[in-house]
Amino acid sequence: MFSIDWHQKFMDVVIYAATNPWQFLYYIFLCLTPMFIVSGYLAFRLAKDIERSEKTKRAKIQQKINIAKVRKHGKHE
Repeated sequence: MFSIDWHQKFMDVVIYAATNPWQFLYYIFLCLTPMFIVSGYLAFRLAKDIERSEKTKRAKIQQKINIAKVRKHGKHE
């Protein structure tokens, strides 16, 4: 039926890359550029999410410290 000879396909790509190196690199960069853009965007979003999470965590800790101070000073009065 339908059989793909992967080795032959790979060799065709290798031969094409050897005979047209600049055009091959152009096509590789053309295909990879959108992936790099998406990767950069997702890394930026992850950094912002981590920063927001740490800021929230610090605020909650500070809130607990302030509540403990108020309770401590409230008992002495």
